[in-house]
Amino acid sequence: MAADEKKNDEILKAKKRAMLILQHNDRTEWELTDKLLKAGFSDEAVSEAIEYVRGFHYIDDERYAKRFVEIYHESRSIKRLKQDLYKRHVADEYIELALENIDYDDSTALKRQIEKLGIDVQKASELSYEESQKIVAKLYRKGFSVSSIKNVLSELKKY
Repeated sequence: MAADEKKNDEILKAKKRAMLILQHNDRTEWELTDKLLKAGFSDEAVSEAIEYVRGFHYIDDERYAKRFVEIYHESRSIKRLKQDLYKRHVADEYIELALENIDYDDSTALKRQIEKLGIDVQKASELSYEESQKIVAKLYRKGFSVSSIKNVLSELKKY
């Protein structure tokens, strides 16, 4: 009897911890599972807690992917969005569904990133070759294609 009581107590604590974790931010199922396991809960308690919060729709990887893309699509490349969602172990089908629902424009995201780098759009025409190359490299590392970056930079230099 004491073992059953101990197991039920651990499950209850895992459920409470899961609710506390989800209170501040949405998480994917993988992220929540990982946090609960790292907190020292048994596999059984973790799976019970996951089922519990899933029952209330507090975790939903499809909804998570859609909101993530909705929030970040204006400031990140498609490649970076996919990479960030893969890192959170979101299923491919949810990622594709989320990306289908947005009207993505590389140039808007690139212009926003250029502004974040502190480059004045009016002074873009005054950039030296070396400065332009540094900007291209930084934006390329953020997941944008070189051709898209060069198109936006040449468009900005026309003004």
